[in-house]
Amino acid sequence: MLSSKTKLWSTAGLVFIGIVIGVLLTSNLNWAPEGLASRDVKPVVLGAVGEPSEALLQLQETTPSFAAVSKEILPTVVSISTSRMINRSQQSDNYFDPLLRDWFGQEWPFQIPDQQELRGLGSGVIVSSDGYILTNNHVIQNADDIKVTLYDNRSFEAELVGTDPLTEIAVIKIDGDNLPVARLGDSDVLEIGDWVLAVGNPFELSSTVTAGIISAKGRSIGIIEDTESGSSGSYAIENFIQTDAVINPGNSGGALVNLKAEVIGINTAIQTTTGYYQGYGFAVPINLAKKIMNDLVNQGYVTRAYLGIGMQPVTEEVAERFGLDRPKGVRIEQVMEDSPAEKAGLKPLDIFLKLDGQEVNQSNEIQNAIALKNPGDVITITVWRNGEEKQIRATLGERDTGRETVSDQRGSDETLPQLGLEVQNLTNDIRSRIDEYRNSEGVIVTLVQTYSNAYDAGIQVNDLIVKIEDWEIQSVSDFQSALRQFEKGRVVIFYMKRGDVDLHAFVRIPE
Repeated sequence: MLSSKTKLWSTAGLVFIGIVIGVLLTSNLNWAPEGLASRDVKPVVLGAVGEPSEALLQLQETTPSFAAVSKEILPTVVSISTSRMINRSQQSDNYFDPLLRDWFGQEWPFQIPDQQELRGLGSGVIVSSDGYILTNNHVIQNADDIKVTLYDNRSFEAELVGTDPLTEIAVIKIDGDNLPVARLGDSDVLEIGDWVLAVGNPFELSSTVTAGIISAKGRSIGIIEDTESGSSGSYAIENFIQTDAVINPGNSGGALVNLKAEVIGINTAIQTTTGYYQGYGFAVPINLAKKIMNDLVNQGYVTRAYLGIGMQPVTEEVAERFGLDRPKGVRIEQVMEDSPAEKAGLKPLDIFLKLDGQEVNQSNEIQNAIALKNPGDVITITVWRNGEEKQIRATLGERDTGRETVSDQRGSDETLPQLGLEVQNLTNDIRSRIDEYRNSEGVIVTLVQTYSNAYDAGIQVNDLIVKIEDWEIQSVSDFQSALRQFEKGRVVIFYMKRGDVDLHAFVRIPE
């Protein structure tokens, strides 16, 4: 028989085992986390189910979708990357000096490289199946190499066909076949408030599409420099389409399109205080771009029609003085001697009201309209004179632009040293504007690239080069011939005039 003590321990052991079994049973053997072990929890449904309401379906039908437009236009818009090598002599010398020399002393360890590569990025629009591409002048300006990347990621080296700084238009070409081609619309039929899309490659974000409306037409914002006069305005043509579609750096040269997927403008500029988009983008109207493009492709230069007037706005005081019911039109301030305007009978103080029946109220509207014409075209001008309207017919002339130019963009490395300047023939038009050159011969400087050899020698825009060493210069051809006589690295003397002052510049022919 078991002793009482043994029975007591047996009873206690059975009670303990019972407690353990009870705990295990009531815990449902839940040794793993409930989320992993449980199989009876219903799945969570994320997002609402059901069809959209009738109101939403109607809204979808009435709200424009840009998907079809984007699908058509995107393959025709390309990315353009440029590069340019500048020599150490073209860079600002030791621009870290003031700070670093104080810290490191004269033997400071940082050196500017002998050459530096400058890169740029922009956009372009394919306008022919064999590879002509429309873009902005500033996208490819001064580039040594131009590379085009298509929507399908194929890349091509591009050649420059021509540029027109006065309209900010340029044409390049790649060696391609059966390329997708953008359809070009009619910018004259645009209305303020029309939907538009801006397509391009901002900040290396390729094939970006943004939407907005046409905010204004005929904008002049003073960004295009007239290289012939060295200032903005004058013969520069600004008649921009303004849009609130987002345009940022890299969009330049891209397409502004309507809802028919037609290109109606070439995105060119933004107006901003930060360098980035603030709601104001500007595009060159496609009708002007087409005219410039056709000239560059077909003849290598732009033919400019010429009327020959200087213009000022019509203020309230002018309107009151001349008996107009309100300020309208443009006041003719000057009529150039022997110009088409003078031959047609236009006079200073005439109020220019209409051109070919279309009202004009800003000088840039007249400039743009004439830019679309060709020399020899006859236009009908409505002016306000002596208290009544008068119609005058004028035959446009061809503006003497001295189209033989020496340009780092169009020059040949094999035949002409690259000095970093552009010159043109001294035309009668320039002589009339710069009185000191009225009886002179030579070529006038229209562009000097910063940090170039010409820049370092002190040459400036509007300087007149009359002689190089012993070579008399009377034309661009003379200028080219003279430069070819000198070996690379030689310093040559340029004899120049700056207004009524005679000057000399010592220019090193680039290595």
